Amino acid sequence: MKKTLPQYLVLSGVVLFAGCGGGSGSSESQPPAIDLGPLSGVISIESGSRIDQDTMDQLRFAGASPASGAQTLPASFVLAGFVSSRNGSYPLLNGQLFSYAADPVDNFTVPMGPGETVILRNFGGRDGDAELELRVTAGGILYGADETAADKPSVSVTLDSGAPERNYSVEVSVASGGGPARYVLVKAADGQLDSVSLDWPDHPFLPGQAIVTLDATDSGTMSSLATGTASAERHLGGSDWLMRMPAQASSRAVSATQMQAETLSWVTQLRQMPGVKDAVPNYQMSSMQSSPVDEPLYGLQWHYDLINGPGAWQLAPDGGEGASVAVLDSGLFSPNGTTAWHPDLDANVDGGRDFVDNDFYPEDPGSSVGASVFHGTHVAGTVAAVVNGEGIGGVAFGSRIVPVRVLGEGGTGSSTDLIDAIRWVTGDSPRQNLPRAEIVNLSLGGLPRIQALEDAIAFGVGRGMIFVGAAGNSATSTQSFPAASPNVLAVSAVDAGGRLASYSNFGSWIDLAAPGGDASRDGNNDGRADLIWSTSAVGQAGQFVASYTGLQGTSMATPHVSGVMALLKAQKDTLTYSEVRALLESGELTDYPGSRNDQLGYGILDAAKALQANLEGNVTILSPSPSQVSLSNEGVTSATVVLSQIGSGSVSDVSLTNNLTWINVTQPKERDDGRYVFNVSLVESEIEPDTAYRGDIFVSYKDGSTSRELRLPVVAQLISDEQARDAGTHFVLLVDTTPDDDGFYWAEAQVAVEASEGSYRFRFEADDGEEPRRLNEVSPGDYFLVAGTDIDGDGIICQPGEACAEYPISGLREVITIEEGQSLSDLRMTTSFTRPTISAETPDILPRPGFQGYRLITPERDSARTNSDNRPRMTQ
Repeated sequence: MKKTLPQYLVLSGVVLFAGCGGGSGSSESQPPAIDLGPLSGVISIESGSRIDQDTMDQLRFAGASPASGAQTLPASFVLAGFVSSRNGSYPLLNGQLFSYAADPVDNFTVPMGPGETVILRNFGGRDGDAELELRVTAGGILYGADETAADKPSVSVTLDSGAPERNYSVEVSVASGGGPARYVLVKAADGQLDSVSLDWPDHPFLPGQAIVTLDATDSGTMSSLATGTASAERHLGGSDWLMRMPAQASSRAVSATQMQAETLSWVTQLRQMPGVKDAVPNYQMSSMQSSPVDEPLYGLQWHYDLINGPGAWQLAPDGGEGASVAVLDSGLFSPNGTTAWHPDLDANVDGGRDFVDNDFYPEDPGSSVGASVFHGTHVAGTVAAVVNGEGIGGVAFGSRIVPVRVLGEGGTGSSTDLIDAIRWVTGDSPRQNLPRAEIVNLSLGGLPRIQALEDAIAFGVGRGMIFVGAAGNSATSTQSFPAASPNVLAVSAVDAGGRLASYSNFGSWIDLAAPGGDASRDGNNDGRADLIWSTSAVGQAGQFVASYTGLQGTSMATPHVSGVMALLKAQKDTLTYSEVRALLESGELTDYPGSRNDQLGYGILDAAKALQANLEGNVTILSPSPSQVSLSNEGVTSATVVLSQIGSGSVSDVSLTNNLTWINVTQPKERDDGRYVFNVSLVESEIEPDTAYRGDIFVSYKDGSTSRELRLPVVAQLISDEQARDAGTHFVLLVDTTPDDDGFYWAEAQVAVEASEGSYRFRFEADDGEEPRRLNEVSPGDYFLVAGTDIDGDGIICQPGEACAEYPISGLREVITIEEGQSLSDLRMTTSFTRPTISAETPDILPRPGFQGYRLITPERDSARTNSDNRPRMTQ
C-alpha cells in the first residue's frame, strides 16, 4: 500500500505487512518541522551496546596502530570488535581492493562476580580462517579460557562460586588460522531470575460442591437430600452425583476462608446422612506439568510478569487446555522440511492451511532476501509454546495452535488470502460447518477498511470466535485494519516499563495494550534491551535449526492477548466477543487506570485479573501492582507495592520474606479497602554502578486452607553512563532496492555519523545537479534506508557481527520513494549488533542466510563523490 506523507517520503508498495518491528512517524497533532535536507532522522542504539576501540574504522588511517591499553566496559554489555593476525587485503570485490591491518589482541576490563558469564561469538571475515581465544584473568590467575572452532563459533567463560567480585581482564585474541575476524562479546549482569514453580502440593476444590455416592438400595436418599441439605447439579453416572450446597448457604456473602470451611463442614454432614456411601469435595485436578516459569529461558521473558502471568497460571494450571488459537501469519518453522514443527511448538500444533502456496502444510521456509524472521513461529510461541523443560513456555501453554499461512516472502501477503483464510478458520464454507479455532491471532495489518474482510470477521464473531489484531508500527493514529475493525481487539505495544513503545500506533480505536518490547529501551532496568523472546530458527551449516529470538512490535503484543483469550475460553467455552468487550470496558481485563486513553486503550493486559473475572468459583489470590519493582538512582528509588485481592473471598496470614541486601522492604499492612501495602526502597551503598541487580521478594498467604506464595521480581541499577551507548561509526545509506548478481545492495547516497549522547543523527541533502556530486546528495527514486558499521573495513555493512539498522526495522525493511520537492525529517531506526536468537545455554546472533550486505560508495566506484577522507561526516 502506498502512503503519501506530507513530507519527503512515500512508503511504497505492499498490501499487507507483518506487525512486528519498529517504525517511524510522528503524532498527527504535532507534525515534525520540515528539515532543510530532503531526508533526516535519528538512529537509536540498543541498550548496552559498545564498540571495540581499535576496529578498522580507526586502523584505516595513516599512522594508526592498535590500542595499547585495556578498554573499560560496564557490567552488562554487547560489544562488537575486530582482530587480525596480520596485515593484508581482502579478495577483490567487483574489482575493488580493501585492506586490513594487524590487530591480534583486544583487552578489556570487565567487572564480574561469582557465577557471571562472558560470551564470545566469532564471525570470521572475508579472508582467512581465524579462530579466536577468550581468556579471563585477574591478579595473574587464569579463571577461564576457551577457543572457537569451525563447529563451535561461540565460547564462554563463567566464574565459579569462589571467584572474587572484582575487575577482570578479558582478552580476545587470534588463536589460530590467519586473517581478520569480526566478533561479538556479551555479558549479562548478575542475578538472572531463577526458575520458581507456581505449583503447590495442595488439593484445591470448588467451594459449595461435592461428589456424593448414594446407596443404591436406599431409594429415599435423594428425596431426603433435596429437603434442604443439598441440591443435585448433575448425574455423573451410576450412583454418583455432583451436589451443591443449599442456595441460601452458598449465596451468603462470606470470605473465601469461611466458604472453604463451610464446604468441608457440609461434606462431613453429608457423609453422616443415611443412604450416603461417600461424599468428597469437588477437587480440581491438573495435569502433571509445570508452568512457563520452569522453562530455562523464563528469566528473559519479562513480558509475562508484566501481564501478571504467574498469577494467571495459579488460576489456570492447565494452560488453556481445550482451547485453540488460529495464528494467521507466515506459517511455522519446520526442521528440515519434515512434518514436525519447532520442538517447543510441535506437541500443541493441529492441522492448518497454507494460503500462500495453496496447500495444507503451512511451513515458513524463511526469506530468500534479507532476514529470515520466522515471524509466525515467534508469534505462535508466545501463544502456546509447550512447557517441556526446554526453551520457553507460552501464555496458554496447554492450548492448541492452528497455523494458517497468509504471509510470504518478506512478510507480505494479499488481502484476498487473508479473507479466504478467515473464512476457512470460521468454517464459512460448504464443506465445513464448525469453526476450526476459537481465537484468531492477527499479527499483521496495514490494510484500509475492506467490507469483505469486515463481513468475514463478523461471521466468525457470530459463531462465538474472538479476533485479536496488531495495531501497527507506524507511530501514528491512522487506523490499521484488520485491528481497527469494531469486531477485533486492537492491541498496542508497551516496553518493559509499561510505556507505549516508540513505534506503536495509537488512537481512539485502541482497545488495550500488551508487551511488544522496544529494542532502544531498558524499561525495567534489568541491563537488557526490551525484546520479546519466543520460538524461532537460525541458519547453521546451510540449513535452519530451531532456536529462540528476541523481537519487538505490536505483532509481539498481540499473541499475549490471544493467549489470555484462550485461557478464558478454556474456562468458559461459551465466552463470546460481546462478553469480552463487557469485561474489557468494565476494567476487568487490564490494569484499568480508571479511564481509557488513546495510547493503552483500557490499560495493559492483566491475565490473572481477567481469569478471576471469568472464573466460576471463589479462588482468591493476591495480585501485585506493580508486578515487577524497578529501582534506579536516576528513576524511582522507592516504590509502594499494593497487593490487591482478586476473587470473591479474602486472604489471611500475609507475610513477606526478603533476602536481598540491596533493598529495604517493609512488612505488608492491610488497608481499610482490603488491600495490602508495603514499601521497597533502594540501598545505593549496596549496589555497584552500572550493574543490574535482580532478585525476588516472596509474599506468603492463605486462601482459605490453601497456602499460596507470590513471587515479586525486583531489579535495580545505579546508572552512571546512560548516554555511553556507542555502536561505532555508522554509515547511513540509501541503497538500490534490488541486489546485484552477487547479492549485494549498492549505496546511491551515503553519510557517516558518530554516536553522540547515545544516538546518531543523520541528514541527506538534495542533489543540486552540479558536479562533483557529494556522497550525501540524493536524487528522486526508490530506496531502502539502512545504516550500519564496517568494523573490518571490507566495504560492506550489516554483516554478522556488525551493527545494522533498517527502516523501519531490521528484517522488515520497506521501500521509500523520494519525490522531488518534498521533505521528511525525524525518521527513526534502531541499530544493534545482535540479531537476537538464543539456545538454552547462551544467547546467539541471528545470521541472515543469502544476505551479503550493503555496499558502501568507494572512490573506485564513484570518484566524483570522493571527498578528502572518503567519509562525509555529520556535524553533531
